[in-house]
Amino acid sequence: MKIRKAVVFILIALFISTDLCALTIDEILKAAREASYSVENAELLHSNNLLLLKENELDDEAIWSVELSATPFSSTDFSEEELAIETLSASVTLADDGRTTIGVSSPMHIGYSGKFSMDPTVSASHTFDFNYFDDDMITDLSNASSSLSTERLYLEAIYSFDKSVLSLLENILTLEKNIKSLEHSISNSERDLDNMLSLRQADEESITYRRALLELDMNRRSLDTYKDQYEKAKNQFAISTGLVWDALEEFSVPSLEMKVFDEGNSEVRGLAIDSEVSSLMIEQKEKEIAPISLLLSGSIGGSYRNRESRNAYDEENSNPLGGVVRPWKNSMNGSLGAELSLSNWSIGTELSLTAEKGETVRPSLTLTGSWKNNTTSESDRLELERLRNDAVSAKNEYLDALTQYNIDGMTLQNRIMEYEFKLSTLSQNESYLKASLDAEMEYYEKGLVREDDVMDAQVEYELFEYDKMIACLEGLSLYYDILIYSL
Repeated sequence: MKIRKAVVFILIALFISTDLCALTIDEILKAAREASYSVENAELLHSNNLLLLKENELDDEAIWSVELSATPFSSTDFSEEELAIETLSASVTLADDGRTTIGVSSPMHIGYSGKFSMDPTVSASHTFDFNYFDDDMITDLSNASSSLSTERLYLEAIYSFDKSVLSLLENILTLEKNIKSLEHSISNSERDLDNMLSLRQADEESITYRRALLELDMNRRSLDTYKDQYEKAKNQFAISTGLVWDALEEFSVPSLEMKVFDEGNSEVRGLAIDSEVSSLMIEQKEKEIAPISLLLSGSIGGSYRNRESRNAYDEENSNPLGGVVRPWKNSMNGSLGAELSLSNWSIGTELSLTAEKGETVRPSLTLTGSWKNNTTSESDRLELERLRNDAVSAKNEYLDALTQYNIDGMTLQNRIMEYEFKLSTLSQNESYLKASLDAEMEYYEKGLVREDDVMDAQVEYELFEYDKMIACLEGLSLYYDILIYSL
């Protein structure tokens, strides 16, 4: 009786002992991510896409330009030389819808002998687009779609990688279970064969003995195959994670709750945005085909020379027979212009005023007009037709994705119910197997059953522990599927 109790105690101790070196699911997943080049590439792609989004979201800025060109001298006679600044200008184009441009220029000449002249001008223009389309709407929507896609693709890559690691763990545990089951089956078969001979139930030439021996040999070969696969699976685990496989610590499966949204997940919402962009591109093209804009412009400037410069000018332009052909007079000038532009013709007008010192203002009116045939009308029509087809296609893709989203949601809900049913069945089996093991141990203490019967019950329960751990991995994989579905 004491020997039986000692054996039972050893069995229980072996059964309830916990491997202190068991790996947690979190450290396995973390190590696998750190060792994976595909995860690193996914992170780099995600980082680059974020940088691209930031670049696309930069606001338009005013465009400034400054120009200068100067000639300090053009001969060896410095008494008659001057600093000629042919170009001295600055302009700014504002980041508004009318492309407002403001410019200032003031070429000048500064003589080394005191002469000075300048021709300052200030100009401005603004375009009123009466068939205006705001390109920023398409840009903003495209950026929003890209933002959704960037996050979804990154997280989907990470979750899918984690699922591949779970599959690797599930394979290792399945092989361990098969090995343990075969080892126990082989041990029982070897015992049964010995009993056949020792109890004279059969001899080595009998059909029963040969069949049992053949089945034992087949199980041994299967066991060698499983062990070879198991070693390869452990090597793959070591390469994938940098860890040495020992055992997997028990873990809890997160809550398998999911929601189905009317507007779909980020992939569906992205396709909805793409459909809206396609519609806007039709509107953009229609307005591009029939443009109508009004350009208003104006300028004010003048020409100024100091006394030395005027005297030099008058001297250069004097009549050889005496007198000045036309003496220099400082002047002011200004202009206002308007131009109406349509697809293939335009009309414009410009009113300019010039006033020299001591003289009356001289007005000048200029009328302009132009026409050109529209050589792109057929091309525009074909492009517009193509854009309309693209818009219909984009809307169909969105509606199809939304339908598939709802179908996938129902499929996923069915999988969740099936998994919950499986957990319920496992819980019942666990209670049954635990009760059977306890009963066998109790019967063994009383001498009613053999030690082999206790070992059979214990192995069956240990094999169930593998089923339970594999079910947890399946539940975690299902949880990742829910996360991917909800992205």
